[in-house]
Amino acid sequence: MIWTDTFANNKQSNIFTTELGENNARLAALNRQDIRVIVGNPPYSVGQESANDDNQNDHYEELDARLAATYVQETASSNKNKLYDSYIRAYRWASDRIGNQGVMGFVTNAGWLDSSSADGMRKCMTEEFNSIYIYHLKGNQRTSGERSRLEGGKVFGEGSRAPVAIVFLVKNPRSSDRGKIYFHAVDDYLTREEKLAALKRDRSISNTSMNVIVPDAHGDWFNQRDDSFSHFMRMDGKKAKEPAIFKNFSLGVATGRDAWCYNFSKNVLSSNIHRMIDNYERIRLESIKSENFVLTKNPVEISWNSNLEQRLNKNTIIKFDNNALCKSFYRPFIPSNLYFHVDLIARRYQLASIFPNNSAENLVICSSGVGSKCFTCLMAGAIADLNMLEAGAQCFPRWLPGGQNKGTEDTLDFGDPNEKQSGFSPEALPHFQAAYPDKPITEDDLFYYIYGILHSKDYRARYANNLMKELPRIPRVATYEQFLAFARAGRELGKLHVDFEEVTPYAGVTLEYAKSGQPSYRVKQMKWRKITGKTGNAAKDKTTLIYNEWITVKNIPLEAQEYTVNRKSALDWVVERACVSIDKASGIVNDFNDYAAEMRNERYPLDLFLKIITVSLETMKIVEALPKLEIHPLDK
Repeated sequence: MIWTDTFANNKQSNIFTTELGENNARLAALNRQDIRVIVGNPPYSVGQESANDDNQNDHYEELDARLAATYVQETASSNKNKLYDSYIRAYRWASDRIGNQGVMGFVTNAGWLDSSSADGMRKCMTEEFNSIYIYHLKGNQRTSGERSRLEGGKVFGEGSRAPVAIVFLVKNPRSSDRGKIYFHAVDDYLTREEKLAALKRDRSISNTSMNVIVPDAHGDWFNQRDDSFSHFMRMDGKKAKEPAIFKNFSLGVATGRDAWCYNFSKNVLSSNIHRMIDNYERIRLESIKSENFVLTKNPVEISWNSNLEQRLNKNTIIKFDNNALCKSFYRPFIPSNLYFHVDLIARRYQLASIFPNNSAENLVICSSGVGSKCFTCLMAGAIADLNMLEAGAQCFPRWLPGGQNKGTEDTLDFGDPNEKQSGFSPEALPHFQAAYPDKPITEDDLFYYIYGILHSKDYRARYANNLMKELPRIPRVATYEQFLAFARAGRELGKLHVDFEEVTPYAGVTLEYAKSGQPSYRVKQMKWRKITGKTGNAAKDKTTLIYNEWITVKNIPLEAQEYTVNRKSALDWVVERACVSIDKASGIVNDFNDYAAEMRNERYPLDLFLKIITVSLETMKIVEALPKLEIHPLDK
C-alpha cells in the first residue's frame, strides 16, 4: 500500500520525505515500473455546491493540461467544467500511465457515455484504445417518473444517484483494430439485487453477449443525431461561425444563493437582502480592523460564493438597490421576486442586456440546454432562472433594449419599438423570406413561428437526439400557408404562456369544502389524492387535489397532465412549488401566500391552479392542430 495523491506529480523528491520515507521509497519504485494494468473505482466530483461548503476540488497542473489538450480540446460543448470531474481525470491519468500497451478496468459514473459535454472524451477513447467493453448497470436516479423506473435500482444503494458502468479499455499495439466498442446493458426495471445477480451470473466480459457500437462523426455512441438537422438555421448566434437567427442569447440567472435572492414576497426579499448586506458590511469592517482576520462562514448570516469573497478581499462596499427588485420565474408558471444585482448574483450572463432594469418589458423564448434528456421550451416575459428548464434555460430575446431599431415596423404591446434593438440578426428574416418570395413576413411572425415549430410533435420526435446535444435549429416549412399556421399557433401559445395569470380559471372542477363557514385559501403544500395500494406517481389520483384542510378540488381533467414542461406537467409544477418552504441552511421562509397577499387576492394559489388547467388544455389543443412538419426544398 502506498499513501499518495494519484493525480499529483509524484516525481518530486520532497514528497513525504520526513515521517513517511519508507512510503516515499515505495512510491519512487512504483513510478519506475512499466504499469500494464490499472483497476479502480475512482471517486467523482465536479466541484463544491456552495462556498459555504469550503470543499473545493484540488487542481493538478500536469494532468489538467493533458485533459485540456485531449478531452477538452476535442469537445464541441461549451460546458467544459464537467470534464475536470475526478473520475474523468482518472480515465485520462490511467490512459497515460499505461502508455501504449495495457488494460484499464474502471467502475465509474456512466454519464460520459452519452453526455454532450463528453463528446471529446469519447473521440479520444476511440483513438487511444483498440477495444472498449462496457457493462452498463444503469441506475440513473437524477431522473423522474417512468424514466426513473426504467433505470432501476441504485447499484451502490444510497451511495450514488448516478448511472454506473463497468468499463474495460484495451491498448494492444499488435492489433489492427482501433476504437471497437462492445456494449451490454442490464434489463430495464431491475432492482439493485437483480443487477448484482446478473453480474454474478455473467461473471466475465468474455461470457457476456455484447452489441457493437459504431460512433458517428459527432463522437456520439448512443442516441445518434439526424444530420439533416444541420441544414437548418441555428438559433444561437453567439460565437457561431455560421449565420444564426438571434444576435445574442443568455443562460438563465444563476444566483448562487437562491434562498436569499428569490422570494414570493417582495417585502421579505428586501428584508433578507438588507440583512445579508448588513452582515457583509459588518464583516468587511472587521476585516479592515483585524490583521489576523479569518472569515467565518455562517449560512444563517450570508450565503458565500467566490464572487462575494472577492468583493470582501477588495474591500468593496455593497449597498441595497431598490431598482434591482424585479419579477422572475424560478420554475415554470411560478412567479417570484428576484434581487437582480451584480453584487449578489453569481452569474447574470447576458440577461442584464435583455432585461436592463426592473421596468424593462421583453419576451424570451426559453429552451432547455445542451444535455437535456427531453427537449422543452417556454416563453416568458421576465427573467428566467437557470434551472427553470433542464440543463440550463437558454433565453432567446425578441428585443435587445438600449439600441436603435432600424427600419422595422414590427411592434409588440409593450412600448415604442424604436427604443429597442431587434434581437434578430440581419440574416434571419431574409433567410426565411427567401423560401416564400413576395409573401409578407415580419420579425414578429418569425418570432412566433419559431415558438410554434418548437412545439411541433413531429419536430421534437424527429430531432430528439439532436435537441439533447445541441441548441435548436429552425427549418423552413414547405409552404407559406404552413409558415403562417405555425406563426399563428406560436402567437396563441405565447399569449397563453406569458399571460397565464390573465386567463380564465377552468370552471369544470368541483370544489368541496370540509368545513362550513368562510373557507381559508391559505396553502401549505397541495397534494394529489392518494390511491390506496399503489406507490410513487401511480399512487397519485390526478383528478383530485387536496388543496388544504378546507378545500378539495375534484373532476380535474386528466388531459391537462399532457402538457409538460421540463418532464413534468404544468399542473405538477404548481402543486410542487406553490407552497410554504423553509431553507435548511439559512432558515429563510418562502411563502407563496405572501405573493397572494401582495397581489391582494387570497385565492391566488387556487386560481393559479385552475388557470393552469385552462393553459394546459388550450396548449394541447393548439399543439394537436399544428400542421405536419414538411421541410422546404431549400433546407433539404
